[in-house]
Amino acid sequence: MPGPTIDYRISFGNILVMVAMLGSLGVGWGVLNSSSTNLAIRHTELSATVAAQESRIRSLEMTSARVDERMILILDSLRKIEGRLEMVP
Repeated sequence: MPGPTIDYRISFGNILVMVAMLGSLGVGWGVLNSSSTNLAIRHTELSATVAAQESRIRSLEMTSARVDERMILILDSLRKIEGRLEMVP
């Protein structure tokens, strides 16, 4: 009984499969490259947005600190007035 043999001929079906594989690899590469480019653009947009929001947050924090200081000064003034009112007979 003879052993298994390998047929080294290339048929039209083999060529079609090879062309389809190369085509799908090309399309996949294009989609991946396009997606990568879109992600890079989106990353730069988000970086700019984050930088803008950080400056806005910093501004709000400074404003909040000023308001806190004013409230402390008002509270101290009220305590002084309350102390003077307690001293009045």
